[in-house]
Order: sequence, then C-alpha cells, then structure tokens
Amino acid sequence: MAYNNVRFIGYVLDTAPGLNPDGSNSYLGLDKPELDLEARCSLMFRAMDTAYDALQQSASPPSSPPVPSDTLNVFMAPEFFFRGPNGAYRMEDVQQIIARLQGYAALADWADWMFAFGTILGVSSPTLKTPPYDIDPLANKEVYNFALVQLGGTAAQGDAGAVVVMKELMSGVDFLATASGPNSLLLGEVDHLAPSTTGGPGREQQVLNYDGAGVFSLAGITWGLEVCLDHRGTVRRLQKSPQLPGENLIQLQLVPSCGMGVQAPSVVTQFGGYVFNCDGSGAARHSTLAEQVPPLTDVPMSSSTPVPDTEIALNNGTSVDVSDLYPHGPGVLNFYPVRAVPAQQTVPGNTVRLFWQASADYQFVFLLIYDDNGNYVTMLCEPRSKKTNFYGNNYYLPLSLQTQDSLKQGVSIQMRLAAGSSPYAGAVWCKINVPGFVFEGNAFEFSATISGPAPRTVW
Repeated sequence: MAYNNVRFIGYVLDTAPGLNPDGSNSYLGLDKPELDLEARCSLMFRAMDTAYDALQQSASPPSSPPVPSDTLNVFMAPEFFFRGPNGAYRMEDVQQIIARLQGYAALADWADWMFAFGTILGVSSPTLKTPPYDIDPLANKEVYNFALVQLGGTAAQGDAGAVVVMKELMSGVDFLATASGPNSLLLGEVDHLAPSTTGGPGREQQVLNYDGAGVFSLAGITWGLEVCLDHRGTVRRLQKSPQLPGENLIQLQLVPSCGMGVQAPSVVTQFGGYVFNCDGSGAARHSTLAEQVPPLTDVPMSSSTPVPDTEIALNNGTSVDVSDLYPHGPGVLNFYPVRAVPAQQTVPGNTVRLFWQASADYQFVFLLIYDDNGNYVTMLCEPRSKKTNFYGNNYYLPLSLQTQDSLKQGVSIQMRLAAGSSPYAGAVWCKINVPGFVFEGNAFEFSATISGPAPRTVW
C-alpha cells in the first residue's frame, strides 16, 4: 500500500567487540556459528516483539492521538549486529541468517513495517578447513558487510520485499588488530570489497534488489542508505552519485553505523525529507532523526523502551546470556513521533534517449543527460543482445568491454567521446566487433545544450 506517514524506531545497543580485563578486545559470540546466529536472530525477534507491544499499548489510551492507518513503521538496528564469534560468518551461515529474518518478518503482524536489520558480515575464502565452522587463517578472505532491508507482512515475504546495500569502505576499527581466538578475522588479513573510485549521476540506483547499490524504492518511497563510514562527511557516497534527471529524489535516508552520527554534508534527502541514524559504538549507542528543512533539524524522541534482558533459549535446550553476544546487554528501543512522508520530488533536468539497432542481435541504447539549465552533463550506454547477456548494465564512457556470447564467440565493444563537427559539440566514437556486426567510426554527434540541433546519427 501507499504510505503517507512514517514512524522511526531505533534499536540501540552496543555491537562493538567486547573489552577484556587486560585492555584488549575480542569478538563476542558462541563458539559454534550456527548457535550464535540462532541466538542473535532470537534477540532481534525479541526487540521486534517489544517494539510491536509498546506501540499496541501506546495506542490504547483514549487520550492518545490516533495514528493514521497509512503509517509505515521503520525499525532499524546498528551496524555489526550479525558478525559472529570470528568477526564474520561464512556465506552459508549468512544465508541462514537471511532466511530466518525474512521468515519472521513475513508474519501477518508485520504488515506496515519495514526492517533494516543492522548489518550482516560474511566472509568467503578459496579454502576452508574442517570442521566446517573453522576459517582457514592462511587463505585470502574477502569480507562483505551489508544491510538487509525487508518489508514485513505476508505480501512482501522474501525477495519480493527485500533489498541489500553493501558497505563500500572499511574502517580501521571494523576488525580487531590482534587475535582474540584461533579463527579470528584480523584487520590486516581481510580484503574488503573494492569501493567505487568515482561517482556519477545514477550510479547508486538499484536495478536488482540485491545488487548492493544505495538508492532503492520500497513501499512506494524512495530511500537512500549508507553504512557508517560511507556516510562520513568527507566520503559522501550517495552525494557523489546523484539521481538522473527525471528520477525520484530520496525522501528518507538510513544510516546504520558503529561510531558514526548524522553527517550534514552527506545528507541527500529532498527538501522536507528525513535522515535516520542508529549507532552501535560503545561510546555513543544512540539514534538520531533529523529533518532536512534545511538546515537539518533534530526530531526529539517520543519515548524509549528497554528490551528484556532474560536469557535466550536455544533449540538445543541450552540458553545464553545476552552479554555473551553484546557487551552491554540487549539495549533499548527509541521511538520517534509519526511524521508525514514528504511528497515525492524528481530531479530537474532533461535526458535524450537514442536507440541504435546495430544488427538483428545487438542494440545500443544511449542516454544523454542535461542539467536543469539545459547543459550537457554526461552520457550512458546500455548494450542489449539476444546472444550476449549484459545484465542490464548502463556504462559510462569511455567503455572498453571484452566478453563472449552464448556460443563462445568474441564480443568487443569500445566507445569514447570525440569532437563533433559544427554545429555539434561532441560525438561518440565506436569500435564494435560482435558476431554479425562490425563498425568503426562516429556513431552519432550531439549538441552541448538541450535546445541545440537534434543528434545526427549513422542509423
């Protein structure tokens, strides 16, 4: 359904490593990751249930203002909620976490809820020792730190209501520098996903719900999400990749973190939008909601409720204390007042789309982008083919692509900007060698302004 109102709920607890008596740190958790992830999921469900019950109770007094029925409850936990006793889970365990979270969120009670489950850390390695929960300390380890966002209720279960946003930058405090256990992941031994070296209009718009980009649409709302360091005022991941002309501006921005607050230079919401941060660092452990008026204006909490600190019962008949997982217990829930979702705005400017049907099997779609003053900004190209899967990718120029088609035949595509002939300011030079089509030269010329002559093409 369409939502006109939103209510933010921050699940605030310390998700940093535990502090030992000798001053060192260690990852907290149960020795067996399958039990550890069960316990952490159970605590997450407990926090969700506590939030649900608190809202039910607050709605009962007749003196309370009625909550509009078209309100989306947004529940968010901090970064590193799911990291396990070694600093990250094997990818098989990550899949178990996702399945458990999605299964619980699919219950009918969670209609009109959206969950940002903090972040989940996974590690992949070329070789793994036995038993299966041991990580080879000599293998290269690639770490994935990502936020799973899931709509609740039966209509949005599983992939249908989910997106994943990857964290791009690794902080120097994301992993321990010295070993806390035989299988601990250490800062100097892990390879984080390589961050994007440059931004650009439209680069953060999600095409597939698990593609990791930071701008997406859920529940009829346009969202932006940055994990911790990606939101830093000197990084500004989403600021570097604004939406394309005609695309929706970000209405609501989420920042799950462990040691990062709201950074004004990184806020990308449209006028009247909101940015919501939930932090898990030992020193802070707070949540913040701010409205982009501008300037950013903090929205005070309406209430806070502790999450029960009882032991967590596991399916094998044992139970664990919450402090075995998180150093300062189960945390609290911070509730914010219901706010109106700002009416959707779009990016000003213009685009010109050109379709080049180069052959029966290959088409190239060019998108010329002009700003709101009518000046040329940049260009994208999407190759399409019946025989080669380009996965719907849009490429910025210059482009150099070498691949194979379904029959293992070579596919070579090169494109770059070149000078145009009067009255055109620029041209797109191509060298294309694909099965059934060969071309070298300027495919088309284009104007520097939207009001200039229409593009002149070879097709």
